[in-house]
Amino acid sequence: MNAKQNYTGRSERYARELQKLQPLFRLTAPFRLLTFVATITLLLFFIKSKMDPVFLYAAAATLSLFILGVIWDLYLVARQKDLKTRLQINRDELRCLEHDFVHLDPGSELSSLQPELAGDFDLFGRGSLFQYLNRCVSAEGRQRFARELVSGSRDSTHILRRQTAIAELAALPAYLENFRTYGLLAKAETNEVERLRHWLNQAPSPTTVHHRLAQVWPLVIGAWIVATALGHIPGNFLFLPVLFALALIGSRLTQTNKLHQQLSKNAQTLQKYARLIRLVEEQTFKAPYLQALQSTFKQEEQNASSHLQRLFKLLDRFDYRGNLMVGLLLNTLLLFDFRMVHALEHWKRQHREQLPKWLDTLARLDALNSYAIFAYNQARQVCYPQPEASDFVFNGKDLRHPLLPHQHAVGNDLHFEGRPKILTITGANMAGKSTFLRTLAVNLLLAMNGAPVCARSLRFHPCDLRSSINIRDSLAQHESYFYAELKRLQSIVAHIEKQPDTLVILDEILRGTNSMDKHKGSYGLLEKFLALQTVVVIATHDLGIGELATQYPGRAENHCFEVALDNNELVFDYRLHPGVSQKLNASFLMQKMGLIQKTEK
Repeated sequence: MNAKQNYTGRSERYARELQKLQPLFRLTAPFRLLTFVATITLLLFFIKSKMDPVFLYAAAATLSLFILGVIWDLYLVARQKDLKTRLQINRDELRCLEHDFVHLDPGSELSSLQPELAGDFDLFGRGSLFQYLNRCVSAEGRQRFARELVSGSRDSTHILRRQTAIAELAALPAYLENFRTYGLLAKAETNEVERLRHWLNQAPSPTTVHHRLAQVWPLVIGAWIVATALGHIPGNFLFLPVLFALALIGSRLTQTNKLHQQLSKNAQTLQKYARLIRLVEEQTFKAPYLQALQSTFKQEEQNASSHLQRLFKLLDRFDYRGNLMVGLLLNTLLLFDFRMVHALEHWKRQHREQLPKWLDTLARLDALNSYAIFAYNQARQVCYPQPEASDFVFNGKDLRHPLLPHQHAVGNDLHFEGRPKILTITGANMAGKSTFLRTLAVNLLLAMNGAPVCARSLRFHPCDLRSSINIRDSLAQHESYFYAELKRLQSIVAHIEKQPDTLVILDEILRGTNSMDKHKGSYGLLEKFLALQTVVVIATHDLGIGELATQYPGRAENHCFEVALDNNELVFDYRLHPGVSQKLNASFLMQKMGLIQKTEK
């Protein structure tokens, strides 16, 4: 069963199950109302009949039915939410299979992680690679996925380990759906985890007299109440332990309120993470990388999910104090605030070092799932590339851009080895030069993340990536386009001087000067790159750059995209050919649009 069949089948099944719930919802409300009214009526008859136990037993029975009805209704609501989430997940994936993904998170603000690469290769924003790939359900996973996307790994062994992990996850569509469902059912506020981390980093409070007193206080006030009931203590003295308890609580009220405010609303987040971690703990993994991540959650006594569930229950119970009447009663009888603060501090002392590791590991798994879903969705159009740790090599067969529908994309081959290397790509306007540069860069980034690439095969050398494509001037910084471009090129040279093992991608540089100056500057810059022992792929309309292949044989190569004229129409094959392009199309297009007059042959 392929991805489309799986998503279609699941969507239809979840839609049918949702329809089956509707009659049940129509029954639960009348059932609850009927049993509630019956309970009240039977209690009235119980009073009116001078305490006839038959009516009391009947009221207890109808009350039990009412409680069961409430429980059943809560189950139906939870089931409905679960089914709606799963239905939406599968319908979204069906849209993504058709390359309709504008409804997903664009991650526009994340472009600041690597603004040059993000702007040059559409990594973030509307219609971006991030929007197409990201399926993270946690804020930490989303951030990690974005950081990994723009950098990748330079370690071939690590890349291969990730490949094995992603391939295994891609073979577990039910697990991937469960992970996304559990995560989406309880979305966290963006600052909840940060508040939790801040609490963990605070020094644990020492055990005080207040905390010790809270342990014995229920016995003290219980004995006082019993003594009052037996007549040993006058009844009007009962207010004394109440006032004493409230005075004790009031003496620490500011600190307790601050802690409660800091941790409030975190209970649902922890329950979400506990459920996700339990899903990971219960899954059987074979990939060593996944097993290593999974081992972070498994401990000798209890797994991480159990400890998080314990913290969730503590925080959920801590919120009882938000109800004024309940809070007064609990603090009077139990010194509840002291007991809860002590329990939270005890949990923190035990797990303050572990919780950040759990959250980080969960974020890593969350990010891996995004690549796994991509691998599953595009199983027939992608392959896992082979990283080469030794010399610089790039050998791609049938390379395509992941954002282009496979049936419309034209694949190209590219092979080069060794450093230094200059690959000059020439061609007419709209022939495919810029798209090919993006195809090259995006697939390289995917490959260095251990993800599959859109190609028939690929051997590559993990390396740094730098580019100069989409340059913008800046009025705020008083920078012209030309000066902004020079600064970008200067930063690339500075990087290469420190790290020659870099792939540089350039598209029509030095457009802000005259053609002669542009040729001289471009030629000189490329010679400098050769001297720095780096690899450059440059797209240009300057055919003179092709002379590098003659001057530096073996270190410079020429490739081109050609255009043909058929029945007075331009025809693009979008195929990469060897050599320098000799066919231009700007004047032809301008003539067809009436911008210039046709010239006689």
